[in-house]
Amino acid sequence: MISLNLVLAGLRLGLKNRQVGEKWVYDDCSYLCKGLIKNKIARV
Repeated sequence: MISLNLVLAGLRLGLKNRQVGEKWVYDDCSYLCKGLIKNKIARV
C-alpha cells in the first residue's frame, strides 16, 4: 500500500512538472514502474 501511495505522489509531481517537458513525466513513470516490478519480484 505504501508503494501505491509513492506512485500516486510521483505521478502528481510528474504532472506538475509537465510544463517543464513531457519527457520528465515519461521518465518518472518508467522509473516508478521499474521500481514496482523489482519490488514484486523481490517479494516473490
